[in-house]
Amino acid sequence: MDDEGGYTLRELQALDPAVRADVVRVLDCVVRDLPARWRRRKGVPRLMVFLDGPEDVRMEGITFLELSEYGYLDEFSRWSGLVPVEKAREHGCAALVHGDRIHARINQIGPFGSGWHVPDTSVHVHIAHRDLKLLRHFSFKFDVKGRLFPRLVFRQPIADTLARARRS
Repeated sequence: MDDEGGYTLRELQALDPAVRADVVRVLDCVVRDLPARWRRRKGVPRLMVFLDGPEDVRMEGITFLELSEYGYLDEFSRWSGLVPVEKAREHGCAALVHGDRIHARINQIGPFGSGWHVPDTSVHVHIAHRDLKLLRHFSFKFDVKGRLFPRLVFRQPIADTLARARRS
């Protein structure tokens, strides 16, 4: 297991078992459903993932307009923490998901030869739980496989790491 997978596993094992179960359910949804929502030109979409009942997890897009309700968009560190905490109060556990190039998308740096067109290389997940005092942050690196039909492929076996965390 590489450093990234080891960090994720240690962070998850440090959680209370009930909290860990909810967090792993949310992360499972991200790992399972994100490749279908990813697009080469648009990168990793901004998503909210939250518990929707005792068994279901829901993933839906969130716009910059919705994020701006929590502060100015250039105050990234403020709303990246507030948004999942607000949803976690309502649903128990929630996560804000985005790519590592979100600042270029917020500031619309462009047009040609700029950072706007540089693709994402990792997925960031800011996760909150109503029983946790601190927000947790996970980052998963990925590669793009295929030229004609590109697809997002995580570099390390995240599903295996989550399965190990679920068993411990």
